[in-house]
Amino acid sequence: MTKAPAALATTLLIALLAAGCGSDDTDRPTATPSSAPAATSAAPSPTVDKDRRGCQAISSLPKGADVHPEAIRDAGALAAEATTPGIAQAGVALVAAAAKLTAEPGVESNLAADRAILAVSGACIAKFGDGPW
Repeated sequence: MTKAPAALATTLLIALLAAGCGSDDTDRPTATPSSAPAATSAAPSPTVDKDRRGCQAISSLPKGADVHPEAIRDAGALAAEATTPGIAQAGVALVAAAAKLTAEPGVESNLAADRAILAVSGACIAKFGDGPW
């Protein structure tokens, strides 16, 4: 990967993430304080754990030009194991994009990988909200 195409892809990724992660809270219900004691929360189910692992792997990818195709592939593989279809399908697409990035490095491959990362992130947001996951 050369620095210029990677920097362009990174800039595009940051712009897309910023555009999709606005803080428009007008249609979200607000929480009201409760005087009742907080109940202990149950441990997450294995299904939720698999979904969250894939989402956490995506959010922990390094930002910028230093992301290696192997790290993208590994994050995509974790997302592909999710039980939520949207996360799993996006994870499979991310694994394919990482393979293309390895075989054919370049701007188009970088953009395809960035789009696949955004697709997994979008599926995670749909499942868990804006994060952290």
